[in-house]
Amino acid sequence: MVKEVNDWVKNKLSNYPKLRDSNERLYYNYLMDSGYDTGKSIKQFLRDMEQRRIPYLDSFGRASRKVQEDYPSLRGRLWGKRKKRATKIKQEIKTM
Repeated sequence: MVKEVNDWVKNKLSNYPKLRDSNERLYYNYLMDSGYDTGKSIKQFLRDMEQRRIPYLDSFGRASRKVQEDYPSLRGRLWGKRKKRATKIKQEIKTM
């Protein structure tokens, strides 16, 4: 599953630059591509996620970070800002 998600994410980030800075948009595109009924209630959506009928959003966030790390050309315009903030937070945690 991980390889398929990574391949799908790489393809989407290559073809749709607007998805590079939004894991939520990326995930929504996955749901649409997979044929998931996006008109379901939030309650049913969460049940489907809990019962693993659909993957968690986190999987797509991780795949997006990995793809953007491996392929700098697929980074969004906000990538540097996010990376800088994450580095700062890591340093703060280490000093605690």
